[in-house]
Amino acid sequence: MEILQASQADLYQVSQYTGQALKEGSLGKYTVGNEKMNNMMKKILDNNGKLLVAKESDQITGWVLFGPQKDSITDKYLGFIYEIYILEDYRKKGYAKKLLEECTKDLRNQGLHDVSLVVYSGNKAIGLYKQLGFTENKIVMNKKL
Repeated sequence: MEILQASQADLYQVSQYTGQALKEGSLGKYTVGNEKMNNMMKKILDNNGKLLVAKESDQITGWVLFGPQKDSITDKYLGFIYEIYILEDYRKKGYAKKLLEECTKDLRNQGLHDVSLVVYSGNKAIGLYKQLGFTENKIVMNKKL
């Protein structure tokens, strides 16, 4: 397994799955096309974000999109993980863990001291996040009107 900074060719390949990644990650709450998600990814990458890809025999198995984000209350920068996704055939094989380890190492090397992410209640990835030291720090609640 290799973890690499995404090339232009990798970015194109990832862009074919971004809508699906959001749909799965949000447990079906959001269903938007790849174009909208790719625009979001471009904005993040244009603002010092990074996309790391996991590869096995030159085949992308997954990715993590992350970067610095300014806290609106404290004005301090922290790391933020916008998306992590593992292609279905490669799940439960350690790719997500390795991507998250490399991502947090990169953020630490940028001088950041905290990293956050948003995960939907019921998402199976919560166990992995807890295993890697992530803790809950707030709960967002919704109500249909």
